Amino acid sequence: MLCIEKRKMGVLAGTFFIVGGTIGAGFISGAELVRFFGAERFLLPLILSAILFFLLSSLYLLLGKKYGGFHGVLGLFGRGKGFVHALFLICAFVSAAGMLAGLDALKPQWTPLLSLAGLVLSVFFLAIGMRGIGILNLILVPILLLFVFFCGSGRHAFFYPAGRDIPFGGTLYAAMNALLIAPVLMDAGLKLKKPVLSAFLASFVIALAGVCILSRVYGEGSAAIRAEMPFLYAVGGRFFRVAVALAILTSLVSSLYAPLSACDQLSRKKKIAAKGGVLLAAFLLSRVGLSGIVSVLYPLIGIAGVIFSALCILYDQLFKKHYKEVHPGGEHAEDTGGSHHEIQLEHLPAVHDEISEPRA
Repeated sequence: MLCIEKRKMGVLAGTFFIVGGTIGAGFISGAELVRFFGAERFLLPLILSAILFFLLSSLYLLLGKKYGGFHGVLGLFGRGKGFVHALFLICAFVSAAGMLAGLDALKPQWTPLLSLAGLVLSVFFLAIGMRGIGILNLILVPILLLFVFFCGSGRHAFFYPAGRDIPFGGTLYAAMNALLIAPVLMDAGLKLKKPVLSAFLASFVIALAGVCILSRVYGEGSAAIRAEMPFLYAVGGRFFRVAVALAILTSLVSSLYAPLSACDQLSRKKKIAAKGGVLLAAFLLSRVGLSGIVSVLYPLIGIAGVIFSALCILYDQLFKKHYKEVHPGGEHAEDTGGSHHEIQLEHLPAVHDEISEPRA
């Protein structure tokens, strides 16, 4: 994984960081929201989903801060960490493919130029490291939110007999989004000044944007609901297409973070080939189309997110129990800010003062 800078990220920057990793192609286009919240009344399920997203994102941020980032949290799973890591890579890979499919859906006649351009820009920002993701989100997210809130003016409805809904859609949606950005959140947990506050503000902003998008789509009617990009259909306009493209770019960068960082463990030649293979495979999967990926694969990621969050809590508690048994003075050490595992984590690469170069 890339290393985290010593300089801390403020509350506002942290909020934009989380929002930027969440509002991708499926969210800002309305494709995910219509499918996960397709019931006749969406407001309460959406609010409950936002609360669950806040809890899960806070969990991942705090676990990352406690155990030294993403790889430190993976260490909780012992021999099973390889399987858990592979699960993350697959989910992030699917998400990246969805973002690429979303780019091409903006202008089908330009396929595949937009998705290829997205890959190039993502590689550029990821080369800068966690700081690159933070800069990208800090610049683009406020612009995206302005587009959503101002372009969402028009006919609104909080009730529409859509007739289609994914069972436990709100739970799966929150778990899916939290899982997809979990590696970034866990590494960012070392850098955020007030991670829980940033997670709360991000969840509130995401919920507010979700209400704006869904109410506008349902206000437009059945034609918008059945469209591949419902919110884009309802709003229209060249400028909003640009906003959607920017939203996709922010989430694409976050989605590719874990798969490409995993390739840094290889030798130089193998690393380049592996990263090229990841990018090519994501591009090929994106040919399935945004609707197919959102309808079939995203709910599966949501189920994986529920299971993973439960396992994180379980293994964290087991670690605490084991630690207290092995080190009877552990509670006192933690009270004084010097528990054994925290002292050791200070020497892990994930908490060096500066971003290191990828390993050869």
